[in-house]
Amino acid sequence: MKRTFISLAILLLAACGTESDLPTASGKASIRAINAVSTSGEISFLIEERLIGAAPYKNITGTSRYDDLTYNFNFDVFYAGEPRLRRVASQFVDVIADRDYTFLITGSLSNPTLTLWEDDVREFDSAETVFAAKFVNTSSLPGALDFYFADPATPPAPGEQVATLLPGEISSGVDFPPGTYAITITTAGDHTDIVYASDSVPFVALNSFFITLFDGDANDTAPIVVQALPTNGIGVPMRDPSYLPAIEFINVSMDLGASDIYDDEMLTSLIVQDHDFRDVAIELPIASGANNFYYTPTGDTAAFILDGPLAAINGVRYRFYATGVAGDFGTDVVVPDRKSLETMAKATMYHYSNNFQFLDLYILEPGESVDDNFAARPRIERGSQTVNTALPAGSYDLYITEFNSKDVLAGPYSVDLVLGDIVDMVVVDTVDPAVLDVLFLSGGPAP
Repeated sequence: MKRTFISLAILLLAACGTESDLPTASGKASIRAINAVSTSGEISFLIEERLIGAAPYKNITGTSRYDDLTYNFNFDVFYAGEPRLRRVASQFVDVIADRDYTFLITGSLSNPTLTLWEDDVREFDSAETVFAAKFVNTSSLPGALDFYFADPATPPAPGEQVATLLPGEISSGVDFPPGTYAITITTAGDHTDIVYASDSVPFVALNSFFITLFDGDANDTAPIVVQALPTNGIGVPMRDPSYLPAIEFINVSMDLGASDIYDDEMLTSLIVQDHDFRDVAIELPIASGANNFYYTPTGDTAAFILDGPLAAINGVRYRFYATGVAGDFGTDVVVPDRKSLETMAKATMYHYSNNFQFLDLYILEPGESVDDNFAARPRIERGSQTVNTALPAGSYDLYITEFNSKDVLAGPYSVDLVLGDIVDMVVVDTVDPAVLDVLFLSGGPAP
């Protein structure tokens, strides 16, 4: 396999000639890109100015086939407040027919590094009963790592590793029969020093995969994660069950009162104590799979007054709300987006007011009025989390109104934001049914 490191300088080429001097294609090559920039959102990958695909962090673009000519490949990113995508990296490549090109973008968007891996195209015929895999290390873990890829019942053994990789390296391709596989990663030369051991994942024949180690981000409970990235199809997480799910309990029910929370129906396993209205409990690890949480009045285990389920996945961080009014309590589960991006500040809101079915969120520059502006997020339904609103760095005033109304129910809340900040807020009731309040989980006004 040929491996090429790429300078980020944009080369300016000019050529003169007659129409007969233009190059003629003799075949096609396969091209794709992997996004390993942990502080990025989605990165667009282009051949000249034509979009090949886009990939968020820990993902891969689809594979495209192009003629064997010379192209400028470009990487573009959305920055909040800018009228068009910003180009962060470019590289000319003289594409050769029947070759397979994979770009890896790492580092930061302000100082990215491109690596280009080149190999022969792996083609399958209908009679084959294998899949192909290459192993990739994009993590920041120091030193070399051994990668073991086998039936989950097969422990790592000296000499059985499929690759030994430093950060930024890729292995040669290996064919495997279809079946269920687990990835185990150890420090190089010590099969007993396991740094990652995944659950088993089924693999089918006639596809190629990049089994890729990434750094975890703020949405993961694990410091490193592995994704099986196919050349065609959707990536599959290969989760390590030693990194459990986590849960954050929030009480947004005024009527529920102070409660104890148990994770068993017999009310013997107390996990949160004296959880009152507006309280945000410390995040806790929980078991993967089926969970149920039971609320009792604080100090009283005669019977539970509320319970709610959660089907938890290893490595995922959850938010669990106690909601409702007397006689109609409930629970709600949200998977929040906690990942900070270097391209924007973000604002998101969870609405749980019992007094208003729909709300509007306004995000205005200081001194502006809701009367003269449109809502940033209109018609937010009770019990829903908004998608993120991308914001440039700056100062803002936040207001809450009822849907289709200019009467302010909460705010203004003044916030000063830099790129990477996250305004994460929960709208709750107050004792006055015509007034709301905001519980800021991050990015709130200065005290």
